[in-house]
Amino acid sequence: MARLWQTAAMKVNPISGKDTREKIVFLLKTRAPLSVEDLATELSTSGVNVRRYLDALERDGLAESTVQRRERGRPVHLYRLTERADELFPHAYDVVSVEILQQIERRFGREVVTSILRGRADTITTKIKPRLTGKPLKKRVEEFARAFEEMGYLVRVENGAPDEYVVVMHHCPVLLIARDFPEVCDGDCVIASESLDAEVTRQCALSEGASCCRFVIRRRQADA
Repeated sequence: MARLWQTAAMKVNPISGKDTREKIVFLLKTRAPLSVEDLATELSTSGVNVRRYLDALERDGLAESTVQRRERGRPVHLYRLTERADELFPHAYDVVSVEILQQIERRFGREVVTSILRGRADTITTKIKPRLTGKPLKKRVEEFARAFEEMGYLVRVENGAPDEYVVVMHHCPVLLIARDFPEVCDGDCVIASESLDAEVTRQCALSEGASCCRFVIRRRQADA
């Protein structure tokens, strides 16, 4: 989901030059709850036009409405953004995560950070492995790729040599952390190896300056 604003731009003029959808999202973020009439007045446009954008935002799970009943007149629908819409705005979760891990390293040592990140890998493996168990290797690799996509990775599966598959990751949601703490990348190898029950070799990594992370998946020798 593409973000609509950069923080600096919001400070200068939050809605100038933006399209109607972006303006509606910003107004709902800063002044909700708002009615169709409120938005139409603010944007100097028709209620029909505003309602069209609101319907689309609701379909995308980015906005929701509640009904406010009045003593006189028709009930009014009041709109606000959903939690999912937070993804449209800047955040610094990855920066904060790096800072926390750096503090842990300074106070308790690198081995504690390594243990924490290994725990992350173990937790993810525990969640993924049941989805793969009992399937042939090809299906396990495909399901593994889907599981990582659900976590925000951009993944592609390629065929390699016989009984060999290549998993290519073009986007890593924890790349900023991995650049400071390569144990994250080591953990991804552990997740792949243990959840796939296969031999895994990492050929390159985004955190090391490559254009992608590339893992070669092979059937274990004992199973060949």
